[in-house]
Amino acid sequence: MAGDGKETQKQENGSLMVIESYIERGKIPTISEIVNSVYPDMPAKWYVTFELQAKALKEYLGNQKQYNYSRDKGIMRVIESLAASKMGVSVKDRWNPMDIVMVKKQSETAILKKIESISSENISETARLIKLNEYMKGLLKEKILLGISLKEVKQGVSRAKVEEANLVKAGGADFKLKKGSLKCDLEMDRNGMFDTGELAMDFYVDVDTEIHVQSRSFRYSIPSTVVQTDLTPKGRMSGAKLGKSSTQALDAFLGSISMSRPLSPTRHPQINVNGEFTPSQLKYWDTLYKKIKSKTVGGSKVNFGNNKEPISNLIERATANKNTKNVLGRLNSKLIVLEWIDIHQQIDKKGKFEDWLSCLYYGAKKQFSDTNGPFIKIY
Repeated sequence: MAGDGKETQKQENGSLMVIESYIERGKIPTISEIVNSVYPDMPAKWYVTFELQAKALKEYLGNQKQYNYSRDKGIMRVIESLAASKMGVSVKDRWNPMDIVMVKKQSETAILKKIESISSENISETARLIKLNEYMKGLLKEKILLGISLKEVKQGVSRAKVEEANLVKAGGADFKLKKGSLKCDLEMDRNGMFDTGELAMDFYVDVDTEIHVQSRSFRYSIPSTVVQTDLTPKGRMSGAKLGKSSTQALDAFLGSISMSRPLSPTRHPQINVNGEFTPSQLKYWDTLYKKIKSKTVGGSKVNFGNNKEPISNLIERATANKNTKNVLGRLNSKLIVLEWIDIHQQIDKKGKFEDWLSCLYYGAKKQFSDTNGPFIKIY
């Protein structure tokens, strides 16, 4: 769930405490019980989320109980450790975004033994991971082992939902760009600061679900930070992020059409992360902007705001104020997303844009390959 590391820990332990109490004893703990146990400064909104999560999960499980519950210790940590050390998982959430794990008490020992056996098989790390995923799919279907991804429930929602992920091959949805939604605002204040460093757009999944996309650096204070693509549903689920699209998914898709992601600011030959741009670098960005500003995606041009200047002017204004916090971070982010616009336009020209939206969507949901682990999401 959202927040910094310590806040997330409190939120997820709050969820775990309420879920365990409701599933095993049919009782929602009081606010004071949660505050005194795992979440000392709990905002009132989280109590509502915890209760809705527990009730949704109880409906999903029916009468099943007798589980062990794991987050900071127990089976979840064992699985994560083996996935990292024996199955090539370098970033846990790219494999499986589960926040807590429930396992049937009577089955836990046998499951741990089986997972440890899979981790030691004389096959590749990827093959071990795929085999682990298949084993965990069977356990999830039988509601014996459940990895659970927790999302804050939007204010005003009276009933949370449970969604299974990676139990069957993803696909089948229809994707459509919201016409005219691509926006890369190039307006800048007098101090050389962009309002944001992002490229934004919206698209529809099966007509009734609208998704907001932002591609940008998520740490403007560090000029070398890479640009990531983050997806958030609008409407009922607004605020409950799908997450950032996996670079593995993006690379696989782009590679299939002989393209690649933009380089990071530190590796990019046309960016100086310290704000010292050469004339040839300035020319590169002017040429790119001239190329993309008149082209379209989905039949519409990109909205660049009211900017009437060459990019080189904006770069020079920003670098003149490079000692101001976030100026270079937003500048470098904005330059990288100009290249993303060029990529979007090329994908559209190839007739692959709906496939690209599918890649972004399932890449954010961690449902794009056999190496993604099964879980349920409560939102």
